[in-house]
Amino acid sequence: MLVENGILADHSSPNGDEEPKAVTEARSRLSDAQNDVANTRSEIENSKKDLTEDYGKKGIFRALKGQCITKDSGEYTYELCFMSRTTQISKKGSGNTGMGDFKRLETMTVDEEVPSDGKGVGSGERVVMIFEDGQYCWNGPNRSTKVVLTCAENNEIWKVVEEEKCVYRMDIGTPAVCESAKPKDPEAGAKDEL
Repeated sequence: MLVENGILADHSSPNGDEEPKAVTEARSRLSDAQNDVANTRSEIENSKKDLTEDYGKKGIFRALKGQCITKDSGEYTYELCFMSRTTQISKKGSGNTGMGDFKRLETMTVDEEVPSDGKGVGSGERVVMIFEDGQYCWNGPNRSTKVVLTCAENNEIWKVVEEEKCVYRMDIGTPAVCESAKPKDPEAGAKDEL
């Protein structure tokens, strides 16, 4: 009866040195609980690390983290995963090429003409996402990408260029960098009406 209820080991089995069933089950529950604790600790550490990340002014890019957008560009499809990575995907089946992992946010001043379709960076200060430490480039540096962000209605890759060997630039439209409309100065409005 004690063997059947898992209290004593069954010494009549071919592996007579087995531990009682209740002990085996308790050991399994302990292992599961230890794994749960380790996973929870890992989640807490990841959350703490995430809180120290730079997500831009007022944390605006936090909502975009991990969202990916693509652009078909002839022989390749380019992919940007916000705050994560940039990738060049070959259409000939030779795999993906890592163009860099997200490292930091910067700003830069641009002065470029906007094409007739309105999909260009224009003039002024722009937020730039820097992606570095991409796949090694034969006879060159590790790939890197500078992602220049401009206000647009939707998240969209407008243009991808290789500015230098294995150094890329993506021009992106995104509502994340659009400034909200500033309230009008009531005195200025009164002056305009006069």
